[in-house]
Amino acid sequence: MHKPPARSKKRKLKHRVNDNVQPARARRRAIALAWPLIVALIAGGPRDLAAHESLAACVQHRIHLTVGQRYIDLTLDLTFFEEWSARERRAMDADGDGRITRSESESYLKRLAPALAQQLKLRVGGRAVDLVPLYEPELDLLGSSQTGPAHHRLRLWFFGSTPPALRAGDEIVVEDCLWPQAKALRTFQLEGHDGFALEMIKARDPGFAPTGPGEARLFHARCLKTPL
Repeated sequence: MHKPPARSKKRKLKHRVNDNVQPARARRRAIALAWPLIVALIAGGPRDLAAHESLAACVQHRIHLTVGQRYIDLTLDLTFFEEWSARERRAMDADGDGRITRSESESYLKRLAPALAQQLKLRVGGRAVDLVPLYEPELDLLGSSQTGPAHHRLRLWFFGSTPPALRAGDEIVVEDCLWPQAKALRTFQLEGHDGFALEMIKARDPGFAPTGPGEARLFHARCLKTPL
């Protein structure tokens, strides 16, 4: 049975950085991350992402949404492929020496964190649900601490209170305004606890073209069943 983490006190953690993965292991992880996206493109990928375009210009947005009787948990994994990883790595490298230190990574996350929380929103049954950071963001450089083309992952955790008025048939919408200038590929996973059942409202395309300022990428789900 799902046991939601204690929310009475927000867990205080350092901005978490994992930059010590062995190179071979990092390559395996990068391939594992990229493989579902490659399959999607081969199978006739999104209209806005022509088949000949490289994944190197994309950021993958992987959302895991869990709905329980008291809380809604949202975890977002952003995987940056070569082009966008290189851009963000330049932003991390404060002294411009071509190498990203732990201190530089932590400073980057500290600068980024306040804006991240403002660019992700949740609506349930047409009403806004306040999202609160559950943990500090986690950065994984996937084995490479150098600047230049590579892969890296940024993980974000949020939670909100489950609306008492949530009913079967209500839509649940995640509005994602993160890195709007990048082409994006989506993965949306749902999990219902405490008697809730959910379904994803299938998107026409598994990807998004770049969006304008203030425009959100929308992830749609529907509540099928609520606790008795």
